[in-house]
Amino acid sequence: MQRILFVIEDLLPMGPVQQLKLLADELIVKHYEIHIAVLGQKAFVPKDWLDSNIDVYFLNGDDKTPLHTMRDGFQVIAELRQLIRSINPEIIHSWCGRAELLMLLAIQQYPFTKRLRRIRLISTELYLQPSKRFFRQTLENKMARRIERMIVPHESVKQHLVENGYRESRIAIVPNAVTSSLPLIRTEAKSELTSMLGVSEDANIAGTVAPLQHRTRLKDLIWATELLTCIRDDFHLLIIGTGTQLKQLQHFAGLTQSKSHVHFLGQPDNLETIIAGLDFYWNSHLQEPNPTNLLNAMSSGVPAISVLGAGTNSIIRHQETGFAVNFGARDEFARWTKYLIEQTESGEQLADQGQQHVQTKFNKSKMVDGYVEIYELND
Repeated sequence: MQRILFVIEDLLPMGPVQQLKLLADELIVKHYEIHIAVLGQKAFVPKDWLDSNIDVYFLNGDDKTPLHTMRDGFQVIAELRQLIRSINPEIIHSWCGRAELLMLLAIQQYPFTKRLRRIRLISTELYLQPSKRFFRQTLENKMARRIERMIVPHESVKQHLVENGYRESRIAIVPNAVTSSLPLIRTEAKSELTSMLGVSEDANIAGTVAPLQHRTRLKDLIWATELLTCIRDDFHLLIIGTGTQLKQLQHFAGLTQSKSHVHFLGQPDNLETIIAGLDFYWNSHLQEPNPTNLLNAMSSGVPAISVLGAGTNSIIRHQETGFAVNFGARDEFARWTKYLIEQTESGEQLADQGQQHVQTKFNKSKMVDGYVEIYELND
């Protein structure tokens, strides 16, 4: 039985943690011993993880705030190193973002400290990360030579890493999987959603899940809502997520005629139910190839409209599994949504085809088998 310590920034249920939870649950079934080191805030008690016999450790000294300062980082490195000694894992696996850098810093040999035994290091990156300063990128590339495998969900992430100095031979592609597991009744989910938002049960609701950042181009969706509500007063947009652009996006929406039709929901507990209650799912960016929430929406039978490009072209086949729009084309989101509202039979057929496509192509067994194959390698 292999003992794996996963390192992740937080357990907030909308981001990269969805793929990790699916993988960890399946690894438990396969008799792996799983531990999770959380570097950031303790936003809630991780009952679902504990119920799955997964040990969770929160390492940030100030566990009420996100991991965002160097002081937090130094605290985390020391605690993570101590945890590694205590657990003594065969594999340490960092999961997205700053987790890789802090993992690498924690396993370095420092003066007057006891040497850690040799441990296999694996890293996963699910997103296209923003550009880093030269010194930090050079430092990370040098330390990353200790990493046995970097696992990414799509060729575009692999190429992005190679361009930034990572060794191509050490990068493996394991596609994301549908993580939604609840057999939800969409009519009931829709009723819950309209009640939550305080809108009519006949309202048409599009939704998206994304970090509230400039890179995710959520302003495009607010513009599309403005265009659509000029002719459809029953249309609403739901934006789910947190981030630094919240106030700016709220201000921008407030300047439009559709301001009462744009809703911000933050970090809901019942994300799967909310997604299943949507009438349409909108995806406006390409920063997350094989987006988990797009896959989950389509798997729940929600028709999807998404920008087309590297990372979505294996999911969205225009007018077959969903509607594809050009990058930044606000009017195309509005146009295809109007079509789906008015052509209900065609919309249902599109949703059915999209559901079958993602459930077949992005099933969890393919993803889990890809990771297990790497864990079982003798590098």
